[in-house]
Amino acid sequence: MTYLSAKKIYPGNWVNALNGWYKNTDANPVDGTNDSTIGGPTSVLAVPGYRYFQQRGYVAVTATSGSGPVAAAQIIVPSPYRQDDTRTDITGMVISGSATSTGYVYRTAISVASGWGDGRVASGVYNATGNVISVGRSVSSLPTAASGVGEGVFQANLVSTVSGTQAGEIFFAAGVQALSTDPFITSTGAAGTVPGPGTAYYGVAASTTVQVFSKASANTSGSTAGGFYISSGDSAAGRVGYLIVEVCYVQPDLAPGYEDIEAYLTNRTVS
Repeated sequence: MTYLSAKKIYPGNWVNALNGWYKNTDANPVDGTNDSTIGGPTSVLAVPGYRYFQQRGYVAVTATSGSGPVAAAQIIVPSPYRQDDTRTDITGMVISGSATSTGYVYRTAISVASGWGDGRVASGVYNATGNVISVGRSVSSLPTAASGVGEGVFQANLVSTVSGTQAGEIFFAAGVQALSTDPFITSTGAAGTVPGPGTAYYGVAASTTVQVFSKASANTSGSTAGGFYISSGDSAAGRVGYLIVEVCYVQPDLAPGYEDIEAYLTNRTVS
């Protein structure tokens, strides 16, 4: 999916998570519903000349160890219009950018949801011993290594050493989190220090999909391993495990257009 446009708001109008959602269109003229996303995402014009984006989403984990653990999952970006069924969720998180308007990723994060004690959220998720749960750039629906240029900023990896309830299994408890590398140069005593591959901003020059993967290690590239799942007890109770993700990036704003000066043209009111 390629975004056709990007809506801009200003800090004073920013009262909720942006969530990458913008607008829907009618993909089926017969039923009259807005059921296809065509625009977005929404950005904040916080610093003149630059737009700041925040996208949040989740993967709902419902599989058990015996019912097909998931090794690669698309991220659901929920619509902020919870009470309006014509404004649908986005399936598949996409970071937008082009060669002339590159997006620079500066933060990626993942956590296991802990819920509010209402009995709807699973106690945590499981995987095969030694595997990690990773959110990052997808290449043909497969993960990339965290050691590539910029990949450390565009990737977060959940690691666990907690044994599960059965042999060969590890447990990721609700509330655990993982953050990407910060893309900031720190003092090293050397003038003009060049950041290493893990601390460089990742430049998105084309629409790029973000997914959640199960893989053997943070540096695994091009393949998945094992899969994440919830306990059979949580599943039987109707609970769901949620992997919550966030990607933030900055992008140069477009050049001003007619709409930016139209209000200042002729017919000015004279006091």
